[in-house]
Amino acid sequence: MRRFLLLLLLVFFSNAYVVTTVYVVEINGVIGPNTLSQIQRAIALAEQNSGLVLLLLNTPGGLADTTLQIMKEIGNSQAPVVGYVYPDYSYAWSAGTYILMSTHIAAMAPHTVIGSCQPIAGGTPINESKTLNALIRYLETVAKSYGRNGTFARLCITQNVNLGAEEALRYKVIEVVAVDVNDLLRKINGSSVVLRNQKTELVIAGVAIRKVEPTITETLQMWLSDPVVSSILSLLAFILLLAAFLTGHPAAVVAAIIILVISVFTFMPTAWLGVALITLGAVLIMAEVLMGMATHGVVAGVGVVLVVVGFLSTYPANVFSGELIYIRDWWLIQLGLYINIALLIGFLGFMIYKIVTVHRQRPPSEFLTNLRGMEGVAIDDIGPGMSGFVKVFGEYWKAVSDTPIKKGCRVRVVEVQGDTLKVEPAQC
Repeated sequence: MRRFLLLLLLVFFSNAYVVTTVYVVEINGVIGPNTLSQIQRAIALAEQNSGLVLLLLNTPGGLADTTLQIMKEIGNSQAPVVGYVYPDYSYAWSAGTYILMSTHIAAMAPHTVIGSCQPIAGGTPINESKTLNALIRYLETVAKSYGRNGTFARLCITQNVNLGAEEALRYKVIEVVAVDVNDLLRKINGSSVVLRNQKTELVIAGVAIRKVEPTITETLQMWLSDPVVSSILSLLAFILLLAAFLTGHPAAVVAAIIILVISVFTFMPTAWLGVALITLGAVLIMAEVLMGMATHGVVAGVGVVLVVVGFLSTYPANVFSGELIYIRDWWLIQLGLYINIALLIGFLGFMIYKIVTVHRQRPPSEFLTNLRGMEGVAIDDIGPGMSGFVKVFGEYWKAVSDTPIKKGCRVRVVEVQGDTLKVEPAQC
């Protein structure tokens, strides 16, 4: 009861910010546009629901431009943002340290490390004075605005200095060392932070802890930003391009282009990723149609999947996750959602009809094992007693014919004789 009365006095007789909900964002792996999108959603939720944003940092770093945008979002936030290097034995290097230094309250678990902030481009550390001086001054300014050690801000860039939790606390780089989230919330209760250029007291009592889950597009970007996944995609694209060059088959070219385009999604703003997915999906479907369903509906099927994911990801996260965030003209968004779902169902029905129709035809596997009836082009003059080469289904074959056929004319396979095709003129 005494504690409750003290809280009431604090609320009524001081400029207090009463926290009702803690919105938790887990930042694991590489920091990219998906991280910025997730933090923006968390800040919006906290501002509209008297909440606090808690960033759990466990990252080796990430993109510089995205990190600077995140720092700006935190600095302009009307809700308190707490950075916490957690769980135990985690680290927040490079971009993770930048973000931690920009939060209203910086905290670390006991056996965690921060530092190593020198920027890197293409695997090589940047030593250009223009870039380094700009980053040093910016990080120093941000750190000092919260009363933190500006010297560390400089040294972690120029000398890649690293600090453990106790050292960071002793040198006034952070404010709190906490063993877990509950311990952290207990220790920061009653702390002073600067919100809207005013010194504000945090009041945390009986709050609900809610995790802000990544959306479909944020998860996709997070997955694509993984260095292993990125390397596999690059290798696969190279193999497909090589296969396309050797066989001339359009499916290999399309597949390689798909992979190369998807790999660029890592650097694209998350807000535009849904539109990019819909566009790519539509292009693939049109490519399948223009190729005469040469891949037997496979490319079109991939396009349909991308269109579906794109539609699902173009709407606010609260449509599917139930986040309590107020949106003006909500009825208009719902109307757009229903219209798009209706169009999508109709489009999917049409594509299923086309795919089923194509699958009733002879599959490509039959073309490869039995070329009878397939058409191609004569590469050489062919005739009685004179063999030559023809190109059928993207492959070169030795061919014979009972009828003279001129180079460049269309041919039709009559019979397969071992590794030789017997052909007849189809069109010239």
